[in-house]
Amino acid sequence: MKPFIRTKVIKGNEYLYEITPFLDPDSGKWKQKTRYLGKNVNGEPVRRDKPGKPGQIFDLGQYIPAYWAVREYQISEVLLSGCSPEETNTLILLAINRLIAPCPPANLQSWMSGTYLSRLFPGALSDPDEIRHLLESVSDRPVAEIFTQMFSLINKLSDKRVLMIIQNCNAHRAGGTNECSLYADFLRHEIVLRILYDPVTKIPAGCEFFSFQRVVLDNSIQQISSGRIPGGVIVPYWDYMTPSLINQLIKSGCPFIIRPDIRYGPVSSFISSWGVQTYHPANIRYYHGQTCYIRSFNPVIDGVPIKGYILHDIRKEQSDRVTFHKNLQNIRDYISESLYEKGIFYEGLTNAAGPYEDFFKVEETGGASIRKDEVAISAAMNRFGRSGVLYTGDYSWEECFNLVDTRVELEREISRCIGLFESDYQTLRIDRIRKGMYFVAFLTTLIRQLIINRLDTARIPNVSTFEALITELTPIHVVKSYKPVIVPERLQREHKTILSFFGGLPQISG
Repeated sequence: MKPFIRTKVIKGNEYLYEITPFLDPDSGKWKQKTRYLGKNVNGEPVRRDKPGKPGQIFDLGQYIPAYWAVREYQISEVLLSGCSPEETNTLILLAINRLIAPCPPANLQSWMSGTYLSRLFPGALSDPDEIRHLLESVSDRPVAEIFTQMFSLINKLSDKRVLMIIQNCNAHRAGGTNECSLYADFLRHEIVLRILYDPVTKIPAGCEFFSFQRVVLDNSIQQISSGRIPGGVIVPYWDYMTPSLINQLIKSGCPFIIRPDIRYGPVSSFISSWGVQTYHPANIRYYHGQTCYIRSFNPVIDGVPIKGYILHDIRKEQSDRVTFHKNLQNIRDYISESLYEKGIFYEGLTNAAGPYEDFFKVEETGGASIRKDEVAISAAMNRFGRSGVLYTGDYSWEECFNLVDTRVELEREISRCIGLFESDYQTLRIDRIRKGMYFVAFLTTLIRQLIINRLDTARIPNVSTFEALITELTPIHVVKSYKPVIVPERLQREHKTILSFFGGLPQISG
């Protein structure tokens, strides 16, 4: 007979039991098996389990998207092509740690003991010396090259590639939206990273290491010219060497897209010549939800005509203007109030103004005083809210800006991960483990991008960013017992919706 539910009232409270009738073979009579289900709450059984003891509750929810990305894109299987199972799981856990809850290698064991990931990826190394030796081993072996070859084959990506050249430096702090790097940053880091980005699936499909910017540029041109990467396009970064190297790109005939410093001659001269026609309604476009003006132009560089676009973000220009004028006024007030002697005006201006020094002049007529350089200020304001691209090939303005912005985002994430590693190993010889650090940073960036791509397609209400996704899933834990359980036992509707896009809950075992 089929089981049925029986309600019992005990001390005024209703409790639900599952009753299963069965035939006793010895007596030949019907008997019943009773199983307690829980307290009756609105017709549903609710059972209050004993709380887990300290050390028996493991973090899980915030790691589910990363676990989904590793399984969905078979990252473990790809890594096993060049690593042992122990090395594979260690690299994956290092990447996820850097993405979700970064900690120094000395604290990695504590982190692993508090997450359920160590059971999903068993056998991973946790000793700091072993991890350092692994990073050194990855630096000496072609792990990244094998990963790059196998990832595309296993996941059946498109055959199109964008060769994005990445430099580990905080160009965003130094140059704002312009990708200008400081000399110190450029000379300090000995590796240039090239990411092979699939523009169709929007996935970083692999990475390669080079020692010099010129070498990676030569190799990228050769890869495309030889036909090994059909339909490829080069997207390099811009630094103080680029104006001399851009001629090489132009003469090679290879398609490229690059975001120049807005002060670069062919770009700044076009902006200076803008007239009223630039702000014609026909030039209005929408980029990432923001209203902007787009103008195409055709500069001639070293006698060769190429193409370009200028994007003018009105809202950003207004914000930049307000900040700029506040800083100018603060600096002028400070200098005027603090410096009275003519002999220290010049030194005081340099110390107080810093990068704003070019916007002031020392006026010596009738006594020393500070005044604003209106010509320099006007030239600076003409650049506010504007960014540009130079390119060859057949690309729309949106394709150009999306690719250069993607390159910046990937560089930002990789630089963040590298910065953490350099902080962790600042007392050691980083050059011996540098490629291993870069490869883990690439894996971290890859996993993050796969999660973001999934979020973009899922369009989950109120969960539009990576940070919001992690926050929403953090309350989900695993309680250890002979039969581990997920808490909360009854997930909220929002949790169920999110998990439906990320493979659901992982299989839990004792």
